Amino acid sequence: MGVTEQLAGFAIDTPSGFLTPLLAASAKSKFLDTLAVMIAGSHSPAGRIARTTALESGGIPESTIVGHADKTSMALAGFVNGVSAHALEYDDLTLVVGHASVCLVPACLAVAERLNLSGKQMVEAFAIGFEVAARVGKGLQPYILDRGWHPTGIIGAQGVAAASARMLELDAMATRMAMGIAASSAGGVRKNIGSMGKAFHIGHGVRSGIFAATMASHGFKVDPDVIERGDAGANQGYGLADAFNGPGNYRMDQMVDHLGQDLELSRNTTLVRMHPGSTPPAAAIDGIIDLALAHNISAVDVEYIQVECHPRMLAIASYPQPTDPYRAKFCLPYTFAVAFVDRKVGVAQYAEERIRDPGVLDFMRRVQVNVRGDQLRQVGHGEGNSVDWGEVQLTVRLKDGRVLTSRCRQARGWPDTPASWEDLCGKFEDCAGNIFPKSQIKESIAMIANLSDLASVRDLTKLLMVPSPS
Repeated sequence: MGVTEQLAGFAIDTPSGFLTPLLAASAKSKFLDTLAVMIAGSHSPAGRIARTTALESGGIPESTIVGHADKTSMALAGFVNGVSAHALEYDDLTLVVGHASVCLVPACLAVAERLNLSGKQMVEAFAIGFEVAARVGKGLQPYILDRGWHPTGIIGAQGVAAASARMLELDAMATRMAMGIAASSAGGVRKNIGSMGKAFHIGHGVRSGIFAATMASHGFKVDPDVIERGDAGANQGYGLADAFNGPGNYRMDQMVDHLGQDLELSRNTTLVRMHPGSTPPAAAIDGIIDLALAHNISAVDVEYIQVECHPRMLAIASYPQPTDPYRAKFCLPYTFAVAFVDRKVGVAQYAEERIRDPGVLDFMRRVQVNVRGDQLRQVGHGEGNSVDWGEVQLTVRLKDGRVLTSRCRQARGWPDTPASWEDLCGKFEDCAGNIFPKSQIKESIAMIANLSDLASVRDLTKLLMVPSPS
């Protein structure tokens, strides 16, 4: 059996009832966190444009556009909600895999609502799709990123295709077709990181996976073994792995070994972002805030701040100036400067007026970001379960001659200090506070807490809409 065949078989043949308490708890945490940032992002410029474009495109009103009063087709709703969920760079990241939740939550929600599935059916499809995305991601990372692709939409589309196929009750062969169609339609180039394009990659991956499963349900045929290599030198030699990674730059064994055992969803490998923006700087942000608070120092006291980091942190967050809110999230000097000045990095710290503030920009000139000497030759992104790309050495030199130092590796919300349910509830309340009334927020959280027991997902999606204007 080939890789695609095994993954499709796992997606369809795994019997219902496999959810353990740990899997269910992990799924509801990821839904709570992703829906929080989806609600907030639904009113961002990228989220609004995605919604407008989807509504102009038409579509049967069957699935909810979260944070608004509209419905559209499940593929377009998945697209809009995927864009919204990633628009603020505030969603989680699973080691090696990437931003799996932000693809699977919008997709499963849209398809489950369209089909009027139960919460259990949706969560099981989410767990299956998450595992397929995780397996494909482990086989392709880090090479796919180093080849210039933004991997999440590509990898996520495979998970979405598998999850959608399960909810649509396709057979294993049709699921292979769905994965093949998704492989030909998803994409995303790294040059668009630091723009609305990054969120588009997510939304497009969600739409591609749902659309692929829908086409497969109607009998559309493609190569059934799209992931792996066929005959070298012919068209069949360029499956998904070779096309995106280059010949041999992948690990097929990682995609299928012990498939179905120890699902990724049950493992402590997801990093919850407690600060919006690029993921790797989170530990440094926490460290800078902690130093400032512990020693009660302000910007006028500081001669300079030096942050020595992994080369991958600089490769991802590479912009030297915060020219707009998107690039500001990938500008390390700005992020570290505003963290020190505000003692916080939240959505407000990346607002247009904040990134133009003369005081913050002046202090930014005293922030130096360099690669640590012991990591000059390190490459790769999240190899294994490592988060070494988030480790930094902080040095704060004060004008009175004192030197404060700290070595930071783990941020709050990362595996060593995971986010609690209460942390996620607080984040949900903060994200939804300007869009939903408190009673609606409270009811939404309570329903997500019992996600696997919902008789109909439509009960939840009703709570994720705003009332129609009178």
